[in-house]
Amino acid sequence: MIKAVFFDFDGVITDSKPIHDASWRYAVKTVLNVTLDTLPEDKMSGKAPRLIAQTLCELYNSEAKHEALLACKNAYLKDHLQNTEPIDGVAAFFQVLKDRGIPFGIASNASKHFVNKCLELWNLNVAVAYGYEDYDQPKPHPEPYIKLANFFNLTPQDYGAVLVFEDSGTGLSAALAANMQTVYIKSHCVVSPHTIAATNYSYPSVLDAVELFTK
Repeated sequence: MIKAVFFDFDGVITDSKPIHDASWRYAVKTVLNVTLDTLPEDKMSGKAPRLIAQTLCELYNSEAKHEALLACKNAYLKDHLQNTEPIDGVAAFFQVLKDRGIPFGIASNASKHFVNKCLELWNLNVAVAYGYEDYDQPKPHPEPYIKLANFFNLTPQDYGAVLVFEDSGTGLSAALAANMQTVYIKSHCVVSPHTIAATNYSYPSVLDAVELFTK
């Protein structure tokens, strides 16, 4: 019996890579005066924006500007929310969970404002959606998913009956560390074969994963 379903946001609920890439390029150009033709994906995939901002500033010897870089990045996202949309099947998936009385929530390493404003824009009703501002330790630490479990009054004994949908190695590591069942959703993220082998299920998209609840 599944007691709850938890989702990552970027790459699982929405294909937001283009807007995030654009926001980082804009912020780096505006704050650091550097034009990025390519982004250091290996240093960014699945990580919290504040950590990415620190990494980018370190790359260009501008460590003191990481807060300004993050603020600029978030401002860009706020001004371009209209360029986002949910992945096909997400709304239908949420309805399946509601029909079956299965609680669900979102724990993202993205900005809480970005996540919640997107859900509002798309008219998707989710009981709780956390962003990096809500954690002391973002993914790959298990805190984000443990925080969701606490919201739904789940105990560690319940964690084995929780499904977590993730697309990055960072997020999957967080869910695995929480001893929850993992559903790997394939995206642009490069995930190690070792991590993929440790997951319980694998699907091309959330839409395909609906079969877990409709068989």
